[in-house]
Order: sequence, then C-alpha cells, then structure tokens
Amino acid sequence: MQTLITSLDSLFDGLGRLAGAWVSHGWSWDRRFECVASTFAVTHAEEARGLVMGVLTEPWTSKTLHRAPSLIVGVAELTGGVRSDQAIYSTPEVDGVIAYGLWWPWGGEGSNISMRIGLAGPVSYDDMLRLREIFGAPDD
Repeated sequence: MQTLITSLDSLFDGLGRLAGAWVSHGWSWDRRFECVASTFAVTHAEEARGLVMGVLTEPWTSKTLHRAPSLIVGVAELTGGVRSDQAIYSTPEVDGVIAYGLWWPWGGEGSNISMRIGLAGPVSYDDMLRLREIFGAPDD
C-alpha cells in the first residue's frame, strides 16, 4: 500500500526530530489542552529551548503576543494566556495548520518546565493521532 504524502509531512517530520532528541524521556497526553506534554528540570532549559527553536521557530511572549497570527492568539486564549515567564513557540502555517509549543516554568523558583506541543488550525483526528504517535504519548 502506498502512503499518501501530505503537505503536513514536513511539519510532522520536524516534530519527529524534536521528539527523538528531547531532553527528557516520556511524553504524556494532556487531555485538557489536547496536546503532548513533557516536564523537565530547569537545568535542561538551554538545551531544550535550542531543540524547540530548531522546529518551532517563531517565539511569542507576553510582550509580542499582540503581533502574533490569529492561530497563536487563539492558542493563548484557550490555554490561559501567556505570563511573563512563559512562551509559545510555533511553526509557520502549513495549509492553515501550525504546530505550537507551550513553555511553562513552574515549581519553586521555576525549578521545572512543562513543554506542551499541539496542533492548531483545521486538524483532523488522524493528525492528532499522528502527533501522539510521534511523541509516544499514550491515552492515559
């Protein structure tokens, strides 16, 4: 059976590279935001940010969110906004779809960081399954 190549394949290829090189093992499925999630110690922040920026190349902060594309603004609204210590990273749009990453420090003095990666735009159920498969995030 021949696999149909879609224009989203390049987006998923990048996410696969990110998943394969990630600083922490184990991704889970965040039902609340319908994305994959991983937590790591702040000591890995520099390496993790480098990996994220290699794929999710567009950073958005509380200071730049007003210039963000509508899909990013929508993600920010659905996830509670962007605090001064948080960021949203995104890919450029591909067929109206973006991959995004929510960078959320937490814990005593930001000792941990949660990275959530999701898709926004006209995504299908199969796209969401593919995201979960790439990151090995089981349905908990």
